[in-house]
Amino acid sequence: MATMATCKPEVRTVELDLPSQANTLFYPTCVRLEQCGGCCYGPLLTCRPKLTKVVRFKVLKTVVNRSSNIDSARSRSDSRRQRRRRRRRRREVVPSFHVVEAIKHVQCECGCKVQEQDCNPTIHNYLQSECACVCKRRDEKAKCEQQSSIKYWDNDSCACYCRKPVDCGTGEFFSQDSCNCERLVARGGFAVDTVEGHVERSRPFERPSRRRPVRIPLRHESLSNRPTLLNILHSPRREISF
Repeated sequence: MATMATCKPEVRTVELDLPSQANTLFYPTCVRLEQCGGCCYGPLLTCRPKLTKVVRFKVLKTVVNRSSNIDSARSRSDSRRQRRRRRRRRREVVPSFHVVEAIKHVQCECGCKVQEQDCNPTIHNYLQSECACVCKRRDEKAKCEQQSSIKYWDNDSCACYCRKPVDCGTGEFFSQDSCNCERLVARGGFAVDTVEGHVERSRPFERPSRRRPVRIPLRHESLSNRPTLLNILHSPRREISF
């Protein structure tokens, strides 16, 4: 019969947290260190460290100084000895040491996968017995589950959403209450939805003009029938208009 791998420290490969520097090499980049490993009973539990210790490692730090590539454009008439000297000057290795820290697991235990720090205290309550973040608005969750055919409850945001949101046409909006497209109505010069009652993006609603259009009749008169300026001046009863 197989033996269960209990939760305890075991030797594993750990990547060292080394800084990223230009023209710099570190050795070694990883070490073997005790880390928690093994199995726990139940899908809600995981093997996690109970007691840890900080371990310091001294690694080799090598800085490579590279000169400019101006020398590469020199004439081919140079001798091989001169070219070798220039290659040696281009790369100068300066060795040193760098101290880096790593975490060693001393004791391990089976604990909840979801911890209290994983919850949002504004909308969640942490229940250690269930190893889960529970939404505070349980009444809203119950209402949402009653409409499970068209809605679903999201535990991360503690909100109810429609299962199949659609794109609505012009003059309509998608309502999260009915999960359907609703028509917009005009209130106070703004486009307001009929269910939620808020102004949609503060977009002004274009009202049609109430003034009736003015019709101007077009009269075709010949030039001979039009009164001249001389005739207008000789008729005192007629008003002069220009």
